[in-house]
Amino acid sequence: MSKKQKDLFLEFEANNWFERNKKVLDSIRAEEDLLLKEILDLTKSDTAKPLSLLEIGCGNGKRLAELQKNGFQVIGLDPSKAAIKVASEKGVEAKVGTADELPFPDNNFDILVFGFCLYLCDRDDLFRIASEANRVLKETGYLFILDFYSKNETSNDYHHLAGVKSYKMDYRKLFDWHPSYSLVKQMVGSHYGFKQTDDKNEWISISVLRKKDG
Repeated sequence: MSKKQKDLFLEFEANNWFERNKKVLDSIRAEEDLLLKEILDLTKSDTAKPLSLLEIGCGNGKRLAELQKNGFQVIGLDPSKAAIKVASEKGVEAKVGTADELPFPDNNFDILVFGFCLYLCDRDDLFRIASEANRVLKETGYLFILDFYSKNETSNDYHHLAGVKSYKMDYRKLFDWHPSYSLVKQMVGSHYGFKQTDDKNEWISISVLRKKDG
């Protein structure tokens, strides 16, 4: 039986991914981070500060460090030990882990962020991932999803490791089918610079959802 993608990433590929993309991640300035801007803009009038925020797929912790400067209580999760080490050196609390097993209590976060990680998750883990996110998000929390986008699910071979797939879909659909979740905003643009493009292979999206139980 072949190993799950999750296990391969925890063992070594998450570190490899991080090392391959380290220079690019380091080069992104805070003012160029559209997801960071969306989080700050949406919460700027919120009086219930400090807001607690979990980023799944936090990478080097750069976005979390900026949010921490803006008064958020942040924590990150990533399968790469190398990424967690760098995030910790930035003064950000971060742990090694994956989206299907969140080591946090119920109703713990005001905001949950998927930071470009769902496209590499095993498809048979998606129900568990959605359930775990819902479990740790407070009853009036916000959910942000940054990932590849496709109107219909597609898959491609992952160029860096045989037997692994990358998946594109409209990831908000993991949540907004449920009556407790509603779509606040969704933006679609290119993978580079979030500009408009007709090349569907380059589409990424930022989706913002609100959870309102009851």
